[in-house]
Parts: sequence; C-alpha cells; structure tokens
Amino acid sequence: MALNVQLNNGVILGFPTPLLRHEIGDAERLNAALRKAILKKAEAEASNTKHNVGGWRSRDDLLSWPLKEVGALKSAINKAVAQLTQLTIGVSGKNLKGEVKASAWATVCRDGDYVKPHIHPLSTWSGVYFVSGEADVKDHPDSGVVEFLDPRAVPDMLQTPGNPFGTTFKVQPIPGVLIAHPSWLAHFVNPYRGKNERISIGFNAFVKGVAVTDAGGAES
Repeated sequence: MALNVQLNNGVILGFPTPLLRHEIGDAERLNAALRKAILKKAEAEASNTKHNVGGWRSRDDLLSWPLKEVGALKSAINKAVAQLTQLTIGVSGKNLKGEVKASAWATVCRDGDYVKPHIHPLSTWSGVYFVSGEADVKDHPDSGVVEFLDPRAVPDMLQTPGNPFGTTFKVQPIPGVLIAHPSWLAHFVNPYRGKNERISIGFNAFVKGVAVTDAGGAES
C-alpha cells in the first residue's frame, strides 16, 4: 500500500517520508545515569569507529548494559518502532504483534567531532536519542545538528517556487528527545562546537512478522 498523507486543503503528499519525534519523560534523571555509564565505558574501551570522525563510539551492545535506565530507553525505542510501523501498514492506534530485533550504541562527540553521511542497511527503522550536549552554540547554529538528506535523486533539476525540494531536514540535538526514521534515509551530524560532550545513543530495529492483534504488541 502507498503511504499517502492528505492535508486539510485537499493536497495529498504522494511520497512522504515519516520521521517521529518523542520526548522521554524524566529525561534529566535518565540522562544523568546514561551519561555517567557512557563516559565510564569510553574510558575503558577503544572506539568502535564507523562513520564518526573523532570522538568515541561504543559497540552495538548498549541495550544489554546492566543499567536500569537502559530499560526505559528500550521501552521508548519499542514505542517509536510500533508507532511508525502502525503508520506504514495503515493501522494507526491498533496493537501489533511481531518480532523486533534492536541494537543500540553510544557516541561521544567533543569540539570538532562529526559524523559522515551514511544510512543504516539491513534495518527497518533507525534513530537517535540525545543524552547531553549544547543544542544552541553561539556563532555555530549547526553545531551537532543532524541533517537528513532528501532521498529523491532529482528534486532540484528545475527550481520550484519557494525552493522546497532538495533541501535537508535539520534536527537539533536536544537532550531528552528521541528521533526515529526509515533506516534508508541518509543523514549526517555537523561538527560539534560545544564546551561539554555531545552524547547520543543511536539504534537500529529490524521488524518482521507484523500482524494486527487485539492485545499485546511487538516485542524485542
């Protein structure tokens, strides 16, 4: 089925790309514990460098860390995955049953560190949760900002009035906010210019065997 979104004025968005933004409750307490655990891990383990330039990246095992706050993060990821999956199969508000295999990792960026453009292959949904960092750095408006690239190859061959196509979609790294998106959507992180660490947690979720059910939901 096509993912069509109809606006109130009768306009239909024929090729929408859904992103989800969710603010996690009790984020201050949650982030304090996550920050402490992540920085401790960064001191003990070498960086699992992939797309990051500078900084530190953990292994993809964060969801198995023996920390109770990881449970709250896992719950938030499951909810985001369920909500986006409900949207794409056209059953928003209904319960789903299926299998979700999720993994997550922490990234620590300091002044000048950034992440190169990339996608997350072999996953259904991906996302990021912002743990700490400065979201508004003077003279550096794009500091640590995540930018998503327009997935269409030729939207700017001819300029459209208002120039709405071919631009990037920017997300400020606000602590306590979780962003989820299709794993194929290319994105990057601008160089971070804050005084304190910019810590984030990225995640992947592969979804299969989804069915609508009267009770329960997808489990990971």
